[in-house]
Amino acid sequence: MEPQEKILKTSLGLFFKYGIKHITMDDIAKELGMSKKTIYQFYKEKDDLVNQLCNNELNTQEAHFEDMNKSAKDPIHEIMLISDKMRNMMQNINPMFFLDLQKFYPTAYQRFISFRENCAYKLVILNIKKGIETGVYRPDLDPELISRLRMAQIDMLMFGNYFSYEKTSFAKTHTVVLDIFIYGICTIKGHKLFNNYKKINEEE
Repeated sequence: MEPQEKILKTSLGLFFKYGIKHITMDDIAKELGMSKKTIYQFYKEKDDLVNQLCNNELNTQEAHFEDMNKSAKDPIHEIMLISDKMRNMMQNINPMFFLDLQKFYPTAYQRFISFRENCAYKLVILNIKKGIETGVYRPDLDPELISRLRMAQIDMLMFGNYFSYEKTSFAKTHTVVLDIFIYGICTIKGHKLFNNYKKINEEE
């Protein structure tokens, strides 16, 4: 692995685990087993490292989201694929990461907002429209309103303001929120399809 890539990967792991603010360049150098001087050859300062790291990570996530959009069998399958991806990624991220990003790293946070609006939100609203067209989501839904509601749910989960993940895991909380969302917008056809994906046998 190239040094620059190794620095990004190690920094990301530390930031995800402990948040960004409390991890110093000394901590990163120690974890890498290299000098700070070597790190500064690639990154001018910690802000530069955070900005490049977030940009790389969000570019990767955008590509994954696009792939899931193309490979999904139907709108419910798509939202489950995206949710599985988010659950697997998010359960290893300390909510402090996002709080620090929002409070102390405006450039990186703006990149995150751009990803949320120009990738995640757009795919959600396309998903809702496609679900209505194919009869798995209710025809009376307002796609924009429902998409904003879904984004608000995701923000709520990410920033951890309303839940104690020490009592109930992120994965379990995420699953409950997703179930409530999908069952709330589905038609009977969509309800059965969702149950089929979840391998649930339910009496009519």
